[in-house]
Amino acid sequence: MKVAVIGSGVSGLAATWLLNEHSDHTVHLYEADSRPGGHAHTVQFTPPKVKDDSLGIAVDTGFIVFNPSTYPNFLRFLRTHASTKDCILPTEMTFSVSRDGGAFEWAGKNLGTVFCQLRNLLEPDMWRLVWDVARFNACAGRFLSEEGHDKEMPIGEYLDREGYSSSFRDNYLIPMTAAIWSTPPDKCTMDFPARTLIQFLHNHHLLQVTGKPSWLTLKGGSKVYVDQILSALPESQLHLSTRVQSIAVQDPTTSRTILNTSHGPSDAYDHVIFACHSDAVLEILRASGEGGITQEEEEILSAFEWSKNEAVLHADDSLMPRSRLAWSCWNYLTRSVVDSHGRRKANEDTVALTDGMNDLQHIPESIYGPVLVTLNPPFEPKPDLLVGRWRYDHPILNAKAVYAQKQMHKIQGKRGISYAGAYLRYGFHEDGFTSGLVAAAALGSHNDLGSNELTKVTVRPPFPIEYAEKEVKRTTLVVIIAALFDLVEALGVRWFVGLVGSTILGMVGWATGVHTVA
Repeated sequence: MKVAVIGSGVSGLAATWLLNEHSDHTVHLYEADSRPGGHAHTVQFTPPKVKDDSLGIAVDTGFIVFNPSTYPNFLRFLRTHASTKDCILPTEMTFSVSRDGGAFEWAGKNLGTVFCQLRNLLEPDMWRLVWDVARFNACAGRFLSEEGHDKEMPIGEYLDREGYSSSFRDNYLIPMTAAIWSTPPDKCTMDFPARTLIQFLHNHHLLQVTGKPSWLTLKGGSKVYVDQILSALPESQLHLSTRVQSIAVQDPTTSRTILNTSHGPSDAYDHVIFACHSDAVLEILRASGEGGITQEEEEILSAFEWSKNEAVLHADDSLMPRSRLAWSCWNYLTRSVVDSHGRRKANEDTVALTDGMNDLQHIPESIYGPVLVTLNPPFEPKPDLLVGRWRYDHPILNAKAVYAQKQMHKIQGKRGISYAGAYLRYGFHEDGFTSGLVAAAALGSHNDLGSNELTKVTVRPPFPIEYAEKEVKRTTLVVIIAALFDLVEALGVRWFVGLVGSTILGMVGWATGVHTVA
């Protein structure tokens, strides 16, 4: 069977790899851009004030890290090739929040960074934040096993029901979820289905303090895996700078399809895998004339929304937390606004995040200086410290998207068309990679063209394809801890716990030198 894959992001690359190297099919890959890879985008960073290009080093500006627990298929793929296996390096994943230019900051590395501003030891809101984070981690998993609750309850309603503080929302949960999905909080955060969010946090070990998975990155950047896949694809089957504008079904009885591209019509294909974003799919199908798009395709695909983000590579550390102690791999930058009730709260109209690439990708600061990638910078980096900027679109995982994901089976594989993309699950690189594998593996058998005889065409994945979904197992200890949190909340003695904690940790802070950081 001759297959066209439209889009060379992670999903298109995964489908192309499986079909090209582990099947009896012939695959052609189409990409509108001159560069393949999508969010797997590695660039050369040369310190802005250095003229010698030989000092450049590879830096990722999109996809950066992964881990063994929640990226099983991507990691197995990397380990099937020596060129990619040898590039896997350990890294770390830390998070900080900086509000109002450093007026309020905390980081999650350790106790010292949580209270990197000494005055926060005496702040009730800070202690309420710490309490609610611990309570949420202990109690949220229980929601997944509750019977009789509204399964589509928004996370905002869940937080109200359980009595979580505004400090927890504004300085922890909103920054973390906005950073994870690169989406402004007002686009999804409080309307996000609680079940989906809590399940995701559980899958990624974000509801636990100990036993978290080790994080990994690729030496030389994500480009190494893109190059590995494309090196095995015949040059005549890779079509870069070739925008697919519409499709035309040549024979409705066999679903043979011609792609109308920016370079003219293509050969006929037996199957088409749309591995581009849903809005690009809609544009192509809507332009395909009569019969180009069905009502179901229109309704389902149009439910997915996208957030447009700008990634800026630079060396301006004023886009990091003010306190060096708070510097982390992920640094969420936010500001305070006054709502309609006169209350100060974190802004929700943009997501701004600086990735500290020195730590993430083992780039020595002593040689290269600060290497930073800021998503939607709240202010422009200094011109002489700017290296480059790129646009990336991320799926908005709201209630509409979650519902549309459940409806995809109605159009998947119909009319000789399949769909693949990270937007079909949680929006991560692993989701995109797995989606591409699943779309390709589904072509493992088909009816011989023009015949009713079933012809087996084997697609042979070199490893079992699995989803990184973790069952929620609540141990006796977790149940007891959650019950203790419930008891303290019910008795209304949270203030007493905070007083004891502030006294003890205040003494620890002075003894360990936390007091030196203002």
